Amino acid sequence: MYQDIAATPAKQDATNTTNTTNTNETPDPGIVRMHSLAPLWHNGVALVTGLIVTGGQAMAALPTTAPPSRGSTAGGYIQMMQDYSYDIFLFLGLAVATLAFFVVSKNTIGAYGEVQDGKGTWGQLGVNFGAGVLLLVFVVFLLTEAAAIL
Repeated sequence: MYQDIAATPAKQDATNTTNTTNTNETPDPGIVRMHSLAPLWHNGVALVTGLIVTGGQAMAALPTTAPPSRGSTAGGYIQMMQDYSYDIFLFLGLAVATLAFFVVSKNTIGAYGEVQDGKGTWGQLGVNFGAGVLLLVFVVFLLTEAAAIL
């Protein structure tokens, strides 16, 4: 099964001025014929084999992992996974608090823009800012309570 892929046309010799549309001639060298996907598959196998062979050498000098924040895990793998999960949940909580800070900041800057455009009042900006600060205090309080529960 052949598949024709058009490539750049072959350059004609300056001395060749005859018509080359004869069907008995060889095919145009500008057309590439693909026989199958076997060479592509062989390249993939070679790549995977090379990665497997050199992978052990690449991982030979990796540093050891940091212990979890709760201390050394002398209790086995289950205790170690619980300690690492604690660290992951604390990190996710910090990410939520950071997101809340960005949302409050964006909202307050938007309210300030409305005041400058004459669409809002300074009182609305103060209420918006105060509600944002209360929201951030509440988020931090919930995070500290969740960290104590974990």
